[in-house]
Amino acid sequence: MQNNIEQIQSIQSRGFLGKLAGYNKMTGPGWVQAAVTLGGGSLVGALYLGIIGGYEFLWLQPLAMLCGIIMLGAISYVTLSCEERPFRVMQKKVSPTLAWSWLIATVIADTVFCAAQFSLGRGALEDNLGFTPGPYVITASLFVIALSLIALSQKNDRASRIIDNLLKGLVAIIVLAFMAVVMTLIKNGAVPWGSLIAGLIPDFSALFRPTDQIAAAIATTGDRAAYWTEYVTSEQRGKIIAAFGTAVGINMTFLLPYSLKKKGWGKAHRELSRFDLVLGLFVPFILGASALVIASAASFHAKYADVLTADGTPFPEMEQAYYKVLDGSLVSHNEAFITLDDTAKSATRASAPLAEKQLAAMLSNRDSVNLAQSLEPFLGKHAQTLFGIGVLAMAISTLLVHMMMNGYAISEAFNKVGNAKIFIIGASMPAIAGFFSPYLWSGDAKAAMAIPASVIATTLLPIAYLAFLLLMNSKSALGDNLPKNRILINTLMAISAGVATFASIWALSNKGTPGMIGIAGLVILAVIGLRGFASRNNQAAQ
Repeated sequence: MQNNIEQIQSIQSRGFLGKLAGYNKMTGPGWVQAAVTLGGGSLVGALYLGIIGGYEFLWLQPLAMLCGIIMLGAISYVTLSCEERPFRVMQKKVSPTLAWSWLIATVIADTVFCAAQFSLGRGALEDNLGFTPGPYVITASLFVIALSLIALSQKNDRASRIIDNLLKGLVAIIVLAFMAVVMTLIKNGAVPWGSLIAGLIPDFSALFRPTDQIAAAIATTGDRAAYWTEYVTSEQRGKIIAAFGTAVGINMTFLLPYSLKKKGWGKAHRELSRFDLVLGLFVPFILGASALVIASAASFHAKYADVLTADGTPFPEMEQAYYKVLDGSLVSHNEAFITLDDTAKSATRASAPLAEKQLAAMLSNRDSVNLAQSLEPFLGKHAQTLFGIGVLAMAISTLLVHMMMNGYAISEAFNKVGNAKIFIIGASMPAIAGFFSPYLWSGDAKAAMAIPASVIATTLLPIAYLAFLLLMNSKSALGDNLPKNRILINTLMAISAGVATFASIWALSNKGTPGMIGIAGLVILAVIGLRGFASRNNQAAQ
C-alpha cells in the first residue's frame, strides 16, 4: 500500500500529460462501471431511442452520463475519505431508512437488469447466431458460466484481475465495433451531418413532441392524427426514460464504493478516481452510446421498408411487433376489434389506411437481429454472426457485473462483506431471475425487456443521488475532509439530482395510482433523509 501511495504522489508531481500516462496504467473501477452501462441496456435504449427519435436525442445520453459522472465523483470522494464503507456511513451519519432504501433499490435494479441481460443474450444466440437448443438450455448455460466466473473471482486476486481485464477488453471491443459501423454508414452517405450536429444540442421541448419526420407521417393519417400523436409521445417518454436510466443506474452507485475499496484506494487516490471515471466510463460511454443512436437512426427512424412490403403487408418476422402497434389504433377506433376472430382481424388490418400502416411500421420495435440485417450491405454476409457475438459479449459482461453488485449488496445487508459464501449467494439471486427470463419475458423482441428494467432503475435513482448529496455536506461523516469548493460542488450535484428526480417523477406520473404512490414514497424518503442529516450534523457541530 505504501508503494502504491508513493507511486500516486510521484504521478501527481508530473505535468498534465505525465499524469495522463501514469494514471492510465492504474485505472480499473471506471472500466467496471462501463461494463455495466455499455451493456444490453445501452444497446436497447440507444436502439429504440434512434428508432423513435432519430438524431434529435443524441444529446440525451451524454447529458445523463454527465450527471452520473458528477454524482459518481462525489461517491468516490466520500468513499475514499471515510474509513467505513458508504452504506454504514450513510446509516450512521444520514439516515438508516435512506441507507436501507438505497440497498433494497439496488437489489431490485440488479434483479430486473440481470434478467434483461439473460433475455438479450438468449436473443443474440437464437436470432443472430442461429443457436436454438431451447430457451432454458441457453439461460441455464449462461447461469453456470456467470456463476463460475464470479466464484473464480472470489478465490484469488489474480483471477479477479483477469476478469477486470476481460471487462476492459470487452468494453473496448464494443465501442470500437460500433464506431466502425458508424464510420461505414458515414462513408456510404447514410448519415446526414446537419441533423447529426443539431442532435447534439439539447432541446428539452423535443421530450414532449414527436420528431419532425414522425410528425409529418402522423399528419398523413387525417382524423387519426390525435391518437397517433398521443401514442408517440407516450412511447417516446418510456424510451427516453429507459435511455436515461441505462446511463447510470442506482445499482452502479452501490458498486463503485466496493470496487474502490477492493482496489485498496484511499485519500491519496481521490484525483485518480476522478480520472478513472472519465477515462474508463465517460469517454467509452459517449462514444459507444452515440454510435448506437446514430446507427439506429440512420437505419430505422421514420422508415418502414424493413417492416412492410410496398402494398402494406408486413414481413413474417415483423408481424408481431407491427400488429402490436397497429392494433392499438384499430381498438381505439373500434373496441369491438378485440372480440373479432382471426379471419376478421386480418381483414380489418388489411383494410387499414396505408398511411396508418406505414406509421405503425415506423414505430414497431426492432431487435438486435434487425440492426444486424440493416448492416449487411456494409458488413457482408457475416453481419449477423459478428453482431451476435458483440451483443452476446455485452450481455455476459453486464450480467456478470450485476451479479457482482448484488453480491456486495447482500453481503452488506448481513454485514458480512468479504465473506465469499454470502457474496456468491447474493450474486446468484439476480441470475436466478435471469434463468427464468423466458417466462418473465415472452415478447417477440427479446431485447425489449431492457426497457421496463431501465424505467424501474430510473425511478429509484434519486434515492442514491440525495443520499450522497447529503453525505458530501455532512460534517459528521467527513469531518476535516469536507470539500473546500462546496458551492460549485453542491450546484453541480443539485442539478444532477434535479435531472434524475425529474426523470423519475416523469416516469412515475404516467403510471396511475402506483406511480403516485411511488412519488409519495420518494418525497417521504427525502424528508426522512433531510431530517436525519440535519439532526446528526447538529450533533457533530456541538
